[in-house]
Amino acid sequence: MALHLAEAYLSSRNINIENGIHNPDAVRFSDTEIPVFESNSGSYIKTDDGGIQMLMNFRNGKQRFRILSLHDIKNNKINRSWLQNKIVLIGVTATSTHDFVYTSAVSGLELNGKIYGVEYHAQATSQIIDAVVNNRPLLRTWSDKWEYVWIIVWGLIPIIIGRLTQSLWKNLFAVSASFICLILIAYFLLLNLGWWIPVAPILKILGTNAVGLSAFAFYQHDQALKSKINERQYTIEYTFTVIHNGPLQTLANALSGIRTQQLPQEQIILQLEKLNREIREIGEFLKKEALNTEEVLRLGSGLILDLKKPVNQLFYEVFGSTLQRDDLKYFSDIKIKTRSFQPVDDKYLTIELKRKLCQFLEESLCNVGKHAQGVKRIEVVGKINQGRYYLSIKDNGCGVKSLNISKGTKQSRALANKLSGQFIRRPISPKGTLCEISWPLTKK
Repeated sequence: MALHLAEAYLSSRNINIENGIHNPDAVRFSDTEIPVFESNSGSYIKTDDGGIQMLMNFRNGKQRFRILSLHDIKNNKINRSWLQNKIVLIGVTATSTHDFVYTSAVSGLELNGKIYGVEYHAQATSQIIDAVVNNRPLLRTWSDKWEYVWIIVWGLIPIIIGRLTQSLWKNLFAVSASFICLILIAYFLLLNLGWWIPVAPILKILGTNAVGLSAFAFYQHDQALKSKINERQYTIEYTFTVIHNGPLQTLANALSGIRTQQLPQEQIILQLEKLNREIREIGEFLKKEALNTEEVLRLGSGLILDLKKPVNQLFYEVFGSTLQRDDLKYFSDIKIKTRSFQPVDDKYLTIELKRKLCQFLEESLCNVGKHAQGVKRIEVVGKINQGRYYLSIKDNGCGVKSLNISKGTKQSRALANKLSGQFIRRPISPKGTLCEISWPLTKK
């Protein structure tokens, strides 16, 4: 009906109905081609698209059309110019007729969500004529292919933003700005050009990606922060261990000689010169290690270990190099030196655990050389027993005297925790000290 009314009205202006140019099945008046509704146009999915249908661009406002009542016409209360050269639709606007069209696109309706059938035909007729005469935009949609491209492009935007910002709050701000830009673009295209483009699925994708990527960015930030903290803590502990097992032992020996006045001045000077040399060597070693990706460890004796070697070979090197140190006074008293290390499959230990085990063995040996007064025998054994590896250091010196928990003891306990093992240090009978760390041989 609307098409016939528009055709009659426009033919009076010498504008005739023709087939469409872009779509031969469409209807065209002059240069205005009415877009044909398809089953998947816009947000419609598998809708009946039989016949010639179009999307309605409803008029809004309180005075959408001039309405004349039959009573006013009978009593000649109308202006005849209101009817001249106009399309006049005659219908009933009463709820008793049940002639309604349901829509939520029109605001300020007398009946909420419903318009009378006669007004619906007026809307459709007016839409066609205004599009032809006044260039009022007709609602049109993209093909499925271009809608998919549009959605995918907007779905990539949060990913690109996340890569560029590398920040949780910047990412949220940028995605929020994208929300606003999308709505403004969609509103502009709809209002000025009549294009009804997908918005809801893109908002969902933006929201999902924003939350997911923001959570991922937060996780990455948290992990990076933890990594920096762990790296800093490792650097501190590693530097302390290297200094503790080297220069601090030399310094302790020199201080002991000064207090007891058992060392002549020449030997004290030699000890201090050695201390100076060791500190400088450690500084140079740490600089090289920071630039070197090789797995190495510097002992207090100055020996540099290749941590890629089997751990039992490393234990032999630590034992031999440490007991040759002349700055630890009780090493010279040892008459019997026993050592034996069973091999361990490399899959059970990482490079970092090898490093810490070698440092544990070195410090335990240094404690013997520094504190085990009267020591004559030392026995160092690494053995496998019932699925566990035991690395023990025994001496027959004066035994444990101090009950204070030293920094070295704390580090040994921390190493045992990492290995899911156990650390003990206790006196043995009749005299001496046992220092031992053990752990299960399971792949970490």
